[in-house]
Amino acid sequence: MSVPSSGSYRPRTMVHPGPMAPVRLEHVAARSQRQWRLSLASGQVLLPAITAALAAQGVQAASLALLGGEWQTVAYCLPIPDPEGQVIATYGEPLVLHNVSLLRASATLGVGADGGPVIHCHATFSDALGAVRGGHVLPDRTVVGRRPVTVLATALDGIDLRLGFDPETRLHMLRPTEQTQVMHG
Repeated sequence: MSVPSSGSYRPRTMVHPGPMAPVRLEHVAARSQRQWRLSLASGQVLLPAITAALAAQGVQAASLALLGGEWQTVAYCLPIPDPEGQVIATYGEPLVLHNVSLLRASATLGVGADGGPVIHCHATFSDALGAVRGGHVLPDRTVVGRRPVTVLATALDGIDLRLGFDPETRLHMLRPTEQTQVMHG
């Protein structure tokens, strides 16, 4: 995309329905970062496979990159306009594909409202016919295929990422705070 040279160009913006947050990006510095390379085996479900491996290391918040491999089943959603008009966008009904090649995914590990682990994941993958697809992955319904999936995990030590309500977007999202107690697997 080229940007016009005149002063008429204005980037597209999205205005959320709630009150504008005084701080644009919430952030907390990690005390340290530890890294692992995980290999998820055929038949493993994404959510328990990743969370069990990291819980064994005492990790409850992490940044994840998933590279290569295959998903036997991937369940994912695409954004759609909110039919009720309460938020800018919501997720459509889950789509399910089988035998896809993972190109790459970015994910974040945090803690859900119920205190259990949650992974927020977006991925690109190619279907059985080679068409490139992508979306918001449902990690509790996504299963590793014949080729293992590599996960590069970076623990965010000292950070508590908890699913919480964001008044500006009116969505639940992972929000960072400084960790007050050390969690171990």
